[in-house]
Amino acid sequence: MRQCTVIRILLLFLLFSTSVAQAQDIPHEESLQESLQAQFEALDLEDLLRFGELLETEYQDYLPSLTIRELLVGGSDLPSPTGLLMLLLENFLRELYLSLHLLRQLVVIGILAALLERLSDSFGARTVVDLAFAVCFLVLVILGLQSFQVASTVATSAIDQMVGFMYSLIPLLSSLLVAVGGVTSAAVFHPLLWALVGTIATLMQRLLLPMILISTAFSLVAHFSRELSFSRLGSLLRQGVIALLGLCFIVFSGFMVVRGAIAPVADGISLRAAKYLTKTFIPIAGGMFADTVEVVVGGSLLIKNAVGIFGLVMIMLMVATPLLKVLAMLVVYKIVGALLEPICDKRIVQVLGTMEASLTLVLIALATVALMLFLSITILVGIGNLAVLMR
Repeated sequence: MRQCTVIRILLLFLLFSTSVAQAQDIPHEESLQESLQAQFEALDLEDLLRFGELLETEYQDYLPSLTIRELLVGGSDLPSPTGLLMLLLENFLRELYLSLHLLRQLVVIGILAALLERLSDSFGARTVVDLAFAVCFLVLVILGLQSFQVASTVATSAIDQMVGFMYSLIPLLSSLLVAVGGVTSAAVFHPLLWALVGTIATLMQRLLLPMILISTAFSLVAHFSRELSFSRLGSLLRQGVIALLGLCFIVFSGFMVVRGAIAPVADGISLRAAKYLTKTFIPIAGGMFADTVEVVVGGSLLIKNAVGIFGLVMIMLMVATPLLKVLAMLVVYKIVGALLEPICDKRIVQVLGTMEASLTLVLIALATVALMLFLSITILVGIGNLAVLMR
């Protein structure tokens, strides 16, 4: 009887081993494709892909495709980066062309102010000519403030769009981070990034952009009237904006780098220990389970990297048009300042210089927000890869 029992156990062991071997003989590519298909069906990518429709039509061709085929073949059908650079150059030239009306208005007002100054020197009629010069000066200031308002609106809209995209991307990346074993990283970075993105948007819209506007107004008033000397106050506010931007970037980078260096190590050690214990205490089925987990983790890693690249490209394309628009306005003020400096009163040139400095700050603020969001996506993607590597 005992011999029969031993023989039955051996037969069951051989049958189970044969079934495991047959399961392991399934092609890896088919298992990976099935894993990708299952995970794609579980994920909700509609909200993420809907942001691609907000881009300009010519930019949509440069978005990576979140499909199984593209993941398996490596996404080789994307247009070349040279084509994207040429497209950005064309869009910049178009924005510059659209800003030519502003250039004409500024040049005409500057030339008129210069003529009035010459008339005042020639005929000595200071009162009437000074009044006309003040009117030209005020028109120039109004045009400058309108330009700043357009740039501020463009920057605010771009920040809102990028923040909304990040609010859709962070939960998805966090879920994929958990799928590849980065449980600690997801638990740390999900609330941290959520809070940081909201704080950055609030600071830019409620504090930094209004500070730039107030500093511009004080500087323009100082140029208009020598009795109202607010130039130092305007300069102080401008320096405060630069300091706050630098502080936000340093705190953000420090948080992300320190957290990103610690959390993946814990995730990698936990995954390695779980895999070792599974194979040790469940010799046959445990090995098969560990291999299945490898396929699932590999599929999740592919999807996470694809979603991360999609997010990086989206942030770049979202911020491209606003940056080019503000940059075109900045170039216009530089050109007008260079043209009018030899013939105009220095107050006119100082007004143009103030508007140039204000637009530069708006450009820097918008680029800083985009860079911080870009780095956050990069670190999230890198954390998942590092956790798998540590495993």
